[in-house]
Amino acid sequence: MKRFWIINLALFQAAWFAAAFATSMAVPIMVLILCIHFYLTPTPKLDAKLLLLMPIGVAVDKVLMELGLFYAGSEIFPLWLLLLWCMFVISLNHSLKWFASQPLLLIIAFGAIGGAGSYWAGIRLGVLQQALPAMTTIALLMLAWGGLFPLLTRCAQLLAQSNVRRV
Repeated sequence: MKRFWIINLALFQAAWFAAAFATSMAVPIMVLILCIHFYLTPTPKLDAKLLLLMPIGVAVDKVLMELGLFYAGSEIFPLWLLLLWCMFVISLNHSLKWFASQPLLLIIAFGAIGGAGSYWAGIRLGVLQQALPAMTTIALLMLAWGGLFPLLTRCAQLLAQSNVRRV
């Protein structure tokens, strides 16, 4: 599918909205969204391989939670957030793939603004609870995502290159 990136973008946004607005039903909705993605994707093997990056994002979120930056309920780590990470990392092969060819500063800026903005929206919607003052929370999220997004983008690029060599 030549324009699958549009479908991937819509599916990721649907997953984000499920997490933000239907948190109690987010897990089955997001599992369905992931199934739809894998049914439609032109690159199921690479997308599955990219799921190896999900623990990096989960670990960063867990560290931020342990540091008291934000909370996501009483669970050790909410399943809906893990599933959202799954959707995010496979988006690195589709709707976010174009970042791999962009200058590092743009990738850092997008990560800092987009990542922090997404979490801040989750806080404002009540899905996440902030534990620190707003400016501190935003600054730390920007710092974390300013480093995390370039790392994940580069890792996804390396996994894609290793996938091509084996074919």
